[in-house]
Amino acid sequence: MKYLSRHKVYEKVEPFKDAKKLYIFCEGEEKEIDYFKFFQGFASNIDIIPIPNDNGKSDPTKLKENSELLFYGNETISPKHKLSVELKDEIWFVIDTDRWNEGDKINTLKSYIEERNNEYQGWFVVQSNPSFELWLYFHFYSEKPTVEEVKRFVSFKQYVDSKIKGGFDNRSMPLEIQKATSIAEKNFEILNGQPALYSTEVFSLAKLIISFTKSQLDQCLDELKKALPVTRGQT
Repeated sequence: MKYLSRHKVYEKVEPFKDAKKLYIFCEGEEKEIDYFKFFQGFASNIDIIPIPNDNGKSDPTKLKENSELLFYGNETISPKHKLSVELKDEIWFVIDTDRWNEGDKINTLKSYIEERNNEYQGWFVVQSNPSFELWLYFHFYSEKPTVEEVKRFVSFKQYVDSKIKGGFDNRSMPLEIQKATSIAEKNFEILNGQPALYSTEVFSLAKLIISFTKSQLDQCLDELKKALPVTRGQT
């Protein structure tokens, strides 16, 4: 489908001073950040704050260390962010499986989350297997990829780029977040305590975003249908 850019279908709003803050730590510096930035300004009662990796330090333990610095500081650096218990601020880590199962890095992050939740119930981690691109794939396809098909490509990212004409466009395609949530949850499986191959937990984070932005998302999709009367999606 041909998409309109977001600014043509919905104007941004500023978050209220007492808006719930949603901090999202991402492995990448651009792709995931741009995806979640799309939803900034959809609703005034949620402040979505994507946080990129720190100078390329993107493994789960480095994301953990960055969060500690930003929320708790150290001997020389004061905390940059403060969590509001009253507003129920939340912190989410969005991680991949493909590179980080070595050295127990994923379990180290998950153990850290459990420790933090003993003090403040608001820390979460969502994992994709093999990578965040799977979440993007589910915006358009209702069935999991097959191993045989993916093996024809150098990387899973290249595979997903081949499946979405022109590649995933973060200026507009995140509008399909509700569709992706339904598909990803339907296809979700756990194996040995982690998402099975071609499963992603990002739908859990997406549900939270949708709960604050659903009416605006629906309005954008309606406007899109009126402007571009073409069947949405690819199957």
